Amino acid sequence: MKAVITASLRSRLYLLILIVSIPGCALLFHAVNEQQRSERDAILNKAMMIARAAASEENQQVESARHLLAAMVALVGGTQCLPQELVSVLHSLLNHSPGYCQLGILSVDGHVSASAPSMDPSTDFGSRNWFVQAVRTGYFAVGNYKAERVGGQPVLYFAMPVMNASKQVTKVIFAALNLNWMNRSIPKFLEELPKGSVLALVDADGDRLVFDPQAQQWVLQANRSLRDAFSGRASGTEIIRKADGASWIEAFASVSSTVTGRHAYVVLEIPQQLAFAGSRRIFWHSLWVMGTFIMVAVAVSWWASDLLILRPVRAILGASQRIAAGDLDARAGPVSGRNELSELAHVFDNMAAALEMRESRERQAREKLDRSREQLRNLASYLQNARETERTRIAREIHDDFGQSLTILKMDLSWLNSHLPKLANPVQEKLDAMGQVIDGALRTLHNVSAELRPVILDDFGLAAAIEWQSEEFQNRTGIHCQVHVDLPSEALPKEMATAVFRIFQEALTNVMRHAAARHVAVHLTGREDCLVLEVLDDGRGITEAEINNPRSFGLIGIRERLYPWNGTVEWAGGPGQGTRLTVAVPLPAKGDAL
Repeated sequence: MKAVITASLRSRLYLLILIVSIPGCALLFHAVNEQQRSERDAILNKAMMIARAAASEENQQVESARHLLAAMVALVGGTQCLPQELVSVLHSLLNHSPGYCQLGILSVDGHVSASAPSMDPSTDFGSRNWFVQAVRTGYFAVGNYKAERVGGQPVLYFAMPVMNASKQVTKVIFAALNLNWMNRSIPKFLEELPKGSVLALVDADGDRLVFDPQAQQWVLQANRSLRDAFSGRASGTEIIRKADGASWIEAFASVSSTVTGRHAYVVLEIPQQLAFAGSRRIFWHSLWVMGTFIMVAVAVSWWASDLLILRPVRAILGASQRIAAGDLDARAGPVSGRNELSELAHVFDNMAAALEMRESRERQAREKLDRSREQLRNLASYLQNARETERTRIAREIHDDFGQSLTILKMDLSWLNSHLPKLANPVQEKLDAMGQVIDGALRTLHNVSAELRPVILDDFGLAAAIEWQSEEFQNRTGIHCQVHVDLPSEALPKEMATAVFRIFQEALTNVMRHAAARHVAVHLTGREDCLVLEVLDDGRGITEAEINNPRSFGLIGIRERLYPWNGTVEWAGGPGQGTRLTVAVPLPAKGDAL
């Protein structure tokens, strides 16, 4: 099923043609089967027709034989003829009775009394079934298709007893009818059958008479198993396989004599290949026509699908792929005709035009937004630089002006203490208090100046500033700081060092306010042309929501300070796992202006 779903459109069309052809093929096979059934029925009808003809012929011949024997019985029983006279009469009757091979008179013990043609008087017919039946029943008797021959011809014996006044059998009159003569009208049916067909007669004992078309006579064969196969059925057809492996259609029909009550079968055998020749010819012709139709349908569908379906689909697909690749100018173009595909191509082009317009507007909006964002970042960078510059100027002025003034004031106060005579205690206490105020002011001035702009950053560089800030943080908060610094000897740009230092200060501020940590590890290294600052605490751990919170201005400030330097920042942490801050800033190449 998956292969069908993923198949091409043309393959699906071919599959559809194949599916549509399946009912036609099924109908073809059904028609062939029906034709073969009709041919089998025709063979069976032919066998039944032959059986009716054989029954009619036999009834006529048996009735004729009865009349002949009855006349002979009247002749023999009513006169006292000499044997020579009887022989002469028998010869005369034989000459005027076509089809009969032998006429004769038998004694009650079965020996020949007279016959035409002449027979050996010692010939004994006492064991023949027709003789025994005639003597036992005292009535007309008919033999069967036993291998009884007269002059080399197969014959059928008829017998009628001669009765005396006491109803006792004194003689038996018999006649032998040539079977070829009796069944002479049946072989003409073979002319209507395919060459090689076999016609046979099977009697109640299983004896089989087969008509030889070359010799134009009946040949007696024995096939009792064939007679058993017909048992219980009046007619039917079978497919048999002979010793040579060939298949034959065998049709049989019963022949019932209304005169004698004899029961036999007419068997018609036709090679299956010949019997079904018509249906096979129809099958192969229909198959050729259907194959031609399918090939024509495939060719037409190939041409029509390419012209009417696949070309527009390929145009739409190509335009879709170009649009997916970013070419919004792609169009499917006009499609001939007024159908669903032309409407689809038109709608697709309208959609592509709308998409191009929207993309143009979005691009303009993005450009405006990017320019605005860049301006805001430049403004933020300018403000940060201006703030740092102003902090540096204020820190320098405080340090130089106020610090110098306070230092001079402290020196003057010390000179007064050393040159004035011993003063009263209140005055001396006042002078000492003034000295303490001046010392506190100097300390405050020093702290404010360091907060505004650590002088150590400008004088000794980023590494010293990081170590100093860590020590100050540890002294102020009691959180233990462990610092590891491994920087190249080259000095960093002042603005870069300031940005990294301010990021470090923000990281320590976040640890103090939110982490509830007891230890902080700081690593400042320069590796692979990149400055890396890592701050790791053992606090509660930062969450994903805090990292992405739009009101986390400290984290936003860190990102914005790194933007001018193409730096990156990552936060990692989890509940109870602490927080790791990793800042990476590309170092300028050697020789670049600082």
